[in-house]
Amino acid sequence: MSLLKTVKMQAVIVLTALAITACSSTTAPSATEIKVVEKAVMPTPPAALMVAPVRPNPPKDGKTATLLEHAAEFGGYVSELENQNAAWRDWVSSQAAVDGSEGAR
Repeated sequence: MSLLKTVKMQAVIVLTALAITACSSTTAPSATEIKVVEKAVMPTPPAALMVAPVRPNPPKDGKTATLLEHAAEFGGYVSELENQNAAWRDWVSSQAAVDGSEGAR
């Protein structure tokens, strides 16, 4: 066995012995009071906010009519995303007002 391996093994044995000794020599419990902190509970958001809008499929070809139709569908999709984003912000603001944490932000 190499000298380095022997030294490493001895170090592990010594550290283990010190840890065992330290654990067994502690007889009295800690005088520090243990404080229990309640876990915050996030209220359930409205179901309508949990449904993601369906993204339209890309156009099948480069014809003008197809591109215009896709642009109109995609604009509706973006509008739905914006409305949902605003609804999320409104919901969070209303929850903050209920919790009394409006000024904490």
